[in-house]
Amino acid sequence: MGQAKRKQQRDCPAKGAAITPEECGRGRNSAISCPLDCPFNPFSPGNYRDVFLGLESKVIHQLSRKLAADLSPSQAREMADAIGDDDLFTSHALHVWLVHGSGRLEQWREQGFFRDWKNDEQVLLGWMASMRPALIEFREGIDGSRTMAVDLLRPELPPFAVTDEAAASQVGRFQVQLGWLYDLPAGQRLSGGSIAVPSIDGLEPQEVLDALLDHLDAPAENRTSWLLEHMTLVADAFVAIGVASQVKQLAMSDLRQFTLNYPVPAGILSDLESKLRDSKRVFVEETDSPLQRFLGSLLDEGSDRDRDHQARVLGELQLTDEGLEFQAIGETAMVAGRQFIAELGLELGAEERSSMDLAPSGAPSGFDPDLVPPRFLDGVSPLDLSTMIELQEPGDPPGPELPAHYLRFADTALPAFGGRTPREAGGEPSLRPRLVRLMKEHVARCDQQRRADGIDIDLNPLLADLGLDELILPPPPIGFIEVEDEGELPLDPPPRQGLLEGEQLEIRIQMVTGDEAMWNRLEIRLADILDAFNDLSDQISPHELELLQTTALAILGAFHPDQVPGYDPDAERMVARYESWMASGDAEETLEEYLDRIFAETRQQQLCEAAVDLLFHLEDRSGKKIRKKKLDALITALAAAIWEAAHWPPLLD
Repeated sequence: MGQAKRKQQRDCPAKGAAITPEECGRGRNSAISCPLDCPFNPFSPGNYRDVFLGLESKVIHQLSRKLAADLSPSQAREMADAIGDDDLFTSHALHVWLVHGSGRLEQWREQGFFRDWKNDEQVLLGWMASMRPALIEFREGIDGSRTMAVDLLRPELPPFAVTDEAAASQVGRFQVQLGWLYDLPAGQRLSGGSIAVPSIDGLEPQEVLDALLDHLDAPAENRTSWLLEHMTLVADAFVAIGVASQVKQLAMSDLRQFTLNYPVPAGILSDLESKLRDSKRVFVEETDSPLQRFLGSLLDEGSDRDRDHQARVLGELQLTDEGLEFQAIGETAMVAGRQFIAELGLELGAEERSSMDLAPSGAPSGFDPDLVPPRFLDGVSPLDLSTMIELQEPGDPPGPELPAHYLRFADTALPAFGGRTPREAGGEPSLRPRLVRLMKEHVARCDQQRRADGIDIDLNPLLADLGLDELILPPPPIGFIEVEDEGELPLDPPPRQGLLEGEQLEIRIQMVTGDEAMWNRLEIRLADILDAFNDLSDQISPHELELLQTTALAILGAFHPDQVPGYDPDAERMVARYESWMASGDAEETLEEYLDRIFAETRQQQLCEAAVDLLFHLEDRSGKKIRKKKLDALITALAAAIWEAAHWPPLLD
């Protein structure tokens, strides 16, 4: 009996003796000062996934149930709208304010609402009472659930561990996010997600937030309380700043697509083709059409396709028996292409030039420009419209490399330092803080490439060369998609969603393609999805990418033509679905079987079929063929985008 009773007890390092599970459960972290390495402590970092997450979820659920019964009708509608829009940040902001910021938590405590809660729940509730807004600058990863960080709103605090699995798997060094923290024995808990602070030229993230709060008429004192109540307004302002910057960028950018055509005498067609193929500045593409003698990309001046691994593309060259065509975006690229053609030294026919303005017309909807401080737009510069092309198949890299544009960075005179170099700025006390801010931004961008694109970039050697040892921290892991042991991607199943078919589908497509204002709004709203097509593992030519993006705009616009609130696609999830489909199936599966399978999984088969029909229609109209070996990748990308559309909040009639 004594041995059996002993087995029911557990060793308690806090008491230095054995106690029963009941004694442990009733007193841990309250009557008993539990060490963090105790395996029975729910706040131990080792118990984050198996114990803490469930405990936190239960406490939040119980608070939410109590809150739901305590809300006014208008508050209940506001909360329901945020939840219905699948807007985690807004719904959590409302929850935090209504529970922690409005005094309800203290009222409920005085009313005895928590009297019957279990010990662990009451202990966690006590920690959650410290919930506060925070401007979090992440530093380095600790493990799969924790990251070291500082709170820029409380600079007096030393660096601390932030517990959040999503942040630990996604963020890089010196990225700054606005969110909520509450105290835990092992550091701080990031609660309810976070949003990136807009990058404003010449301003620290704290200065950006301070200037924004001034613009929003926040009080000069006690801004933490104001933020707690108005976090949704600040989030709306962050969105408005991004859209306003994009609008100004578009206005400053040359978005004209130029086409130069030159008749070519039959006697020099072969000479012209040979010169194009032999030029080190031309990357030769495969041609699928018998009408094409040559297809290639013109590279930036100084590029060498045999030497360089990557190069900047100015435009596309196409040679047929009818003549030579050069197509580029922007007058600068067009002039460079014209000069290259002249330097070939052949007598071509008179140039015919045409252009088409790709810039969207009309102001975008869905954001409030009054939320944007005017000074935030002073440093906006034109869009970089150039694209990069991989000239050689990358081998297995020996290790992290410093990208070429950073090799001469330390000794390049920069306007940010009044024409002085970063190396000189590092030794000048008045310029060093500006250098630190600039290099933090560079490190954050490179870490995003490590996380999202799997590129092994390490700026630590450059930081050491500049004498910025205080910024040298271990870089984060490479890659962002975690594959489970079973081989399944962490993708949520689509919610219930109506289907588009028949006449309804045709009307929707016509509605979108025939409305220029709606088309422009879609280009802005779907920018992340369109950009994500550039990151697909299959190399897609500029022409194929243009067809894919145009088709996606029309079809996804047809799915949700009214652009209702909450219309927010997830580009990373779309790419993850694309990657999983491309890697699925077996060697025996035909292309037809493969397409039938992925079309069925989108739950929008008619929409996929309409997208493919539109893709072929645009191909015929352009006069340029899609490479057959890329056709399955393009169709898969469209199907993945439509699959993602099923995650968007609006429900179809």
